[in-house]
Amino acid sequence: MNDNNFNAFIYLNLKIQFIKKKFQMILSKPIVLVGMMGCGKSTIGKIVAEKLNWFFLDSDKEIENEMNLSTKDIFDKYGEKFFRNKEYEIFKFYSKKKNILISSGGGSFCQKITYGIIKEYFYSIWLDVNEDILFQRLKKNKNKRPLLNSLNDNRLRRKIKEIMFERKDCYIKANKRIELNEQSIKESSNKTYLEITNYQNQ
Repeated sequence: MNDNNFNAFIYLNLKIQFIKKKFQMILSKPIVLVGMMGCGKSTIGKIVAEKLNWFFLDSDKEIENEMNLSTKDIFDKYGEKFFRNKEYEIFKFYSKKKNILISSGGGSFCQKITYGIIKEYFYSIWLDVNEDILFQRLKKNKNKRPLLNSLNDNRLRRKIKEIMFERKDCYIKANKRIELNEQSIKESSNKTYLEITNYQNQ
């Protein structure tokens, strides 16, 4: 083996080791879906987690189950700060777990302390859906949303715009952005799944 071949052999082996190390690091990171309420985090998350054979967790549902109250009732009874602290506790607990996909609350990624732990320990994916689609989805079940339940259609649309404007600078910090607008749930789930597996195999 001449020097050039030997150097190429060494380089190839080092590259393989680097890829393996990176792959293991990615696999060891839990994944969190972030984005606006109504973007499909929970529905898509369940489907993708099943495809990956991973554990799925909805952070809002986790808090509701712990408190035996709806998110709306928790906000009404204890306030938003209490709820945000509960969110942080969930992400802290699952930060070093493997093979887990979490659907986050719409505002959790914009909370400084929660964002910090997500940035360090999770691979974050922003599911980006446009305003019109969010409006149609949220209009159907706004009574379940503590920030929206008292709004008529015009105020609902304005509120969606307002929240999107406030949170865009947070969401854009996610590791990956996936635009999901006209796709069905099946198509959106497949797209999200492929993005995850493609990244894992880079």
